[in-house]
Order: sequence, then C-alpha cells, then structure tokens
Amino acid sequence: MRIAIITAMAEETLPILKKHGNVVAQNTISGVAISQIEQDGNTIYLATSGVGEIKAALAVQLLVDLFDVEVVLNFGFVGAVNHNLDLCELVAVGRVCHYQFDVTEVDTDRVVGQYGGMRDNYFYLNETVLNNVLANVGKPMKVVTCASGDKFVARKDEKDRLRNEFGADICEMELAGLAIACERNNVPLFSLKVVSDKAEEGANESFLSIVEKGVAGYEKILPAILKAVTSGATSLPPARKQRGSVACVKKENE
Repeated sequence: MRIAIITAMAEETLPILKKHGNVVAQNTISGVAISQIEQDGNTIYLATSGVGEIKAALAVQLLVDLFDVEVVLNFGFVGAVNHNLDLCELVAVGRVCHYQFDVTEVDTDRVVGQYGGMRDNYFYLNETVLNNVLANVGKPMKVVTCASGDKFVARKDEKDRLRNEFGADICEMELAGLAIACERNNVPLFSLKVVSDKAEEGANESFLSIVEKGVAGYEKILPAILKAVTSGATSLPPARKQRGSVACVKKENE
C-alpha cells in the first residue's frame, strides 16, 4: 500500500524518520521534502509540506500525482479551543472547517466555511480509517472538530470565537488544505493532532518544551495506526492509475 504521511514542520517529521528509518530515497519537489520508506511491504512517503493551507494542499497533490498514494495521514501540533483538552493530549479529527473561507456577501444561502456543493461548512475525514484507527490504537482518544485557517491563533477571544461559531475543539493552519485536496482526489484522510497550548492560554515558549513529549506520543502509536490503515485497505477507494513518472532520488549508498 502507498501511504502518505504529511507534517508541516521538520520537528514533526524527524522523529518519524528515526522510528521508521528504512529510507530508500529522498527528494525535494516544489519545496516539499519527501522521504520514501519501505516497511512491511508498504511504501510510506513522509513529506514535510511547510506551514499553511496552500502548502499543505500542494503536498497532497504532489504525492497523488507523482506517487499515486492511496491514503493520507497527517500529524501535527494544534492549539486547544475546547477547555477540556490537556497539554500533549492526542486527539483524532473527525471534521474540519476552513473558517476563513467566506462568500456569504455574494451567496446568502451559504455560511462561513461552506464551499459549493457542501451540505454544511465541514469537511468530514474518512470514517472508515478513523474507526479502524480508534479500534486499534489501544487507548481512548477524543474525536474533535478542527477550525483551520491561515492564521496563528493565540488570543483567548479568537479561540472563544472559533469554539462558539464553528463548534471547534482545536485550531491549526493546514488541515483544511489537506482535506480539500484529498476530497478532490478521492483519497482518504486521517489526522492525529497533539495539543500544544490550552484554550485559556496564548501560545508561548512552552511549545518548545512539549514538542518532544508530544511527538513521542504519536510516534508510539504510529505502528498501530499504520496497521489499522493497511488492514482496512479493502474498505478504501480503489487505487488510482499511476500518472506520474517522477520518483524520489535514490540515496547514494543504495
């Protein structure tokens, strides 16, 4: 199976490389650093997209076009909007709203975050993958709503608005872009997030101090996630025909 793992920052990528280090090829394509890992008969494309919705969407499209990936996994840090979430808590995303998308002044039938053809203003992540993961990780995990936009949110009043207007539990800057690109390409998406700051607090230097602990959390259950994804492969959409001919560059010692 061809699996994409997308993170926004190198800090979120490197621990996965260390844990699943059978890297057979590496390349940087359109600014997206991609490492190809072979593991248990599966090919993993570990990509660092860069921060923001546009870069995240670009990374998905690259991986689909060039490597015909069959599922996208996303890991990263988020700000808490729900007061019941704790620092370093792992949460799985059930739906995401692109809260900065707004055409309501020209289309009063829509609400903020609602794209054409959507029944509401949420992109729903793949339920099959989500249920498979939750059943296999061996620990309880909250399923949350994410507010995603190209803005770093630290102020309490902004977090309160996202919670009140969009029912958000967390906020970040990539998942809406990932969801849009995956939906357009009919590729399942699963997202696991680590809470890096509390709802009543602004982001500060504590982020740096919890990166290691947070990454260790999702790194520990990553094997269970990969097993859940591959064991449920028959429930996923059929693989698309390979369209690209560009490959990662082989490492010199291969």
